[in-house]
Amino acid sequence: MKKPIKPIKLILLITLAVIVVAVATFAIIYFCRPKELPSNVNPQDNQYIDGSTRNIDECTPKECLYILAYNLKHTSSYSSTLSGEVDAGIYKQTVGGEKYKVGDASLYVSRSTSAFVNTADQIYIENDTVLVRKGDPNTNVYQDTVTKYTLENYLKEYGTDYRELCNYVIKDETITNAKLVSITDGVYKFEYEIDVNTGVYNYRVNMYKMGSLSELPNITKSTLVVEMDSDFKPISVTMIDTYTVNMIFTFTCNSTLTERYVKIDDASIDIPDVDFFKSKLGE
Repeated sequence: MKKPIKPIKLILLITLAVIVVAVATFAIIYFCRPKELPSNVNPQDNQYIDGSTRNIDECTPKECLYILAYNLKHTSSYSSTLSGEVDAGIYKQTVGGEKYKVGDASLYVSRSTSAFVNTADQIYIENDTVLVRKGDPNTNVYQDTVTKYTLENYLKEYGTDYRELCNYVIKDETITNAKLVSITDGVYKFEYEIDVNTGVYNYRVNMYKMGSLSELPNITKSTLVVEMDSDFKPISVTMIDTYTVNMIFTFTCNSTLTERYVKIDDASIDIPDVDFFKSKLGE
């Protein structure tokens, strides 16, 4: 004869069943509901200054940013690393990756891991063609197939061009405050407040796409922190954002993403898997 279930065990079993049903319902509602598709995605309209004859100490903080953006756009090669975190309170998302540029070819390797989401992407751009390759962030193994876009269609879907200095639109109309924070051992540190009404829409689209969200996040504060040397060469670029995402409940997220430049105008830089991507360009 089976022993009767004790009341406390019965309560625990019922509670567990309720939690399982709640989680399953949440997953079905969230992942199966239709996505809110972004609209009006245009290429980033950044401001640039050719500062080849400028002295950094004679430039305003905004001018320094525009010169830096111009120099990065016209550099022959560079490599950088990315690291950051998204803190949503109940969970944390770790993000990282690398960027490479050699001539007309560029590669962005993006990895994102958490208890809920694990993604890895290689995004290769050469001239006006973009190749996106999916992979596993834990094994760093990528598929043998790619998705091909024209640059125009890629930007409409992914929002931002990773070859730019940052994911924000940077120009006079989008920067509400700019200041020189410090000069230490030849490193100039600047801070820029970005208008979330005019400077972050493309970035919201990128977060929506890369994060597999069901709707665009609502960014409430964005700060850009930039370090450069006296020749307007980038040392690091950090984007700091506060935003909300709606996943049945509304979560407030705080994210920080830092790109550190390892090599600039260096002939030793190679793009990983470049032969694979070049073989796919003509297919």
